[in-house]
Amino acid sequence: MTVGRLNLTVFSSALFCFGTIYATLAQAVPQRPWYRVAFDHVLRVVHSDTQNGAAPLAEPAKQPVQPYVSRITKDAGTITLKGDVPSESDLKILQGVVAATSPGAAFIDKSRVNTNMQDRDHWLAAMTFALRQLGKLERGAAVLSGNSIAIEGVTKSGDDFASMQKKLKDEAPKGVDLHAAVKPHDVQPFVWTANLQRGTLTLSGNVPDRQDGVLFEYARSVFQHSNVNVSSSMEPAKGEPENWLAASEVALDMLSLLSTGSAGISGNVIKLEGVYTSPSVADLLKTYSQRVPAGFMLQTNIMAAMGTASTARAEDVSLAAQTSSASLNP
Repeated sequence: MTVGRLNLTVFSSALFCFGTIYATLAQAVPQRPWYRVAFDHVLRVVHSDTQNGAAPLAEPAKQPVQPYVSRITKDAGTITLKGDVPSESDLKILQGVVAATSPGAAFIDKSRVNTNMQDRDHWLAAMTFALRQLGKLERGAAVLSGNSIAIEGVTKSGDDFASMQKKLKDEAPKGVDLHAAVKPHDVQPFVWTANLQRGTLTLSGNVPDRQDGVLFEYARSVFQHSNVNVSSSMEPAKGEPENWLAASEVALDMLSLLSTGSAGISGNVIKLEGVYTSPSVADLLKTYSQRVPAGFMLQTNIMAAMGTASTARAEDVSLAAQTSSASLNP
């Protein structure tokens, strides 16, 4: 068929060929920039890996810094160093501190050099402090780990325990977390005395650790109605027999029946000496003596007030015999 001078069959064939060529060119030439295509490809790969169970790569975890540990022990005149030291030069410094704080003590080195230790100045100050404190002790140990230091041990015989405890805290370097467990020295025999004079009661000798305040307040309560001023020079120590505090309280109760005198405990023996306030308190003394704890023996030497010596003295001898027999056969 022709329309005018145009053959429709030929026109349709030409139009079909043009459409085919255009479609082919559209597929060959990309419609988006190349980098957008590449980005979409990466997203498709990551999404596919995640669905398949593959986790994205993570940054390696930082290894925590291990705290150093340094330990010093003192026993039988020998000081032993174990654990970490920053360097050989620091080890030599500690050896000099040992010579100055514990003259004549043997030094055993079982340490290891740890060049990764941080804050060397802090370590040296803490270790020097520990060696100074161990030099004051009969035996003990100190452990330093980071900012924390623990010191334990036993004081030397004759040292003022309360004063040592205070100095231990006052001399600690700044920034050091101190844990102290220092105990008083052992004494044998364990001796304590309460001396009563006109208007004055003096407590002296050995007292178990942390019981000096308890006993002092008990003495004040016993003598509060007698206008007696109570003072103390007791020193904390170890080595007391069982039920020592109960025995000392009974001794104070019996001493309150005297006008002057003393009550003392040496080992497991309670000694009471002095002068009765009046003959009538002899019976009360017998009552108090029955409270003497098992394992303790009571010995008395009490004089009567002027004018009643014979009667009171006989009662006193009888009391001493009874209490001694009861104490030996509890």
